Amino acid sequence: MYFSSLKVYYRVCRLESWTSWIFSFVLGSILFSLPSLERFITISLAFMLATAFIFVVNQYFDREADKHNDIKRRLPLASGSLSSRGSMLFSSLLVSSSLVLVLLTDVLLLPPFIFYLGLGMAYSAPIPNLKTVPIADFIVSAVGAGFLPFYIGLATARPPDVDIPLMLLISVPLMAFHSGGHLVQTLGDYSPDRDFGLNTFPVRYGQKKAAFLAAFFFFLAFLSPFIYLFLGLIQPVHFVIAVILIPLFLPILIRFIELYKQPSEEHAVNLQKTVKKIGLFGLVIILSYVLAVRFL
Repeated sequence: MYFSSLKVYYRVCRLESWTSWIFSFVLGSILFSLPSLERFITISLAFMLATAFIFVVNQYFDREADKHNDIKRRLPLASGSLSSRGSMLFSSLLVSSSLVLVLLTDVLLLPPFIFYLGLGMAYSAPIPNLKTVPIADFIVSAVGAGFLPFYIGLATARPPDVDIPLMLLISVPLMAFHSGGHLVQTLGDYSPDRDFGLNTFPVRYGQKKAAFLAAFFFFLAFLSPFIYLFLGLIQPVHFVIAVILIPLFLPILIRFIELYKQPSEEHAVNLQKTVKKIGLFGLVIILSYVLAVRFL
């Protein structure tokens, strides 16, 4: 019984859905300088608790809509395996623990954490419910899942001479990737969102336009390293990582081409499954390479 309850709380955190958020945070933490191990562990834990809070509270807001979704109806709140009251108590514990860790470690990190938490809640909260505001929805994903985790990671390492324009420029591929990923997710939820009256981008503008815009964002993420090379921000030798990643990401590219040619929920879900199976290895390889460069 005890382990069964723990499993429910683990499932409601949906850790498998925010590995790319952790990637953005860790990349920011190691890209320019390395924080002390104690500081990194403490703020990493605070960040993960905050992110888990965002996912739990958004499931609370979406619990009725999720009941009409063939995949999400199995989530703890939608299925009834976790009560609304239980989720609120758990989310309160998560957010209070996160903020206490931040206050004990570095009070200057409190504003970005509060902004991160607020923007995450605004995504599904009845007001403003940004997930139902086309264009604003993928901008929120870009900032909330791409830029802010990267910024919090940078603030963890406290590197010198990193100004805001450079910070924004470097975070472009992260933001573009999460915007594209958000559109793919909404394509996968197209029918239940439409039937429940959620005005997402594909519902309002159509699946083909959503797939085209996702392709644009993914291409922008792919193009970004070449722009950095042109600007002298990276050296040509670092493109060796692409040689390693291209074969790994080839199945993902094939799945996306299928989605682009025929936008459908089935192709969107197939793409998401492939990303979950393969994407984590690619992210680990990138972070390992960055760390190796830092130490050499």
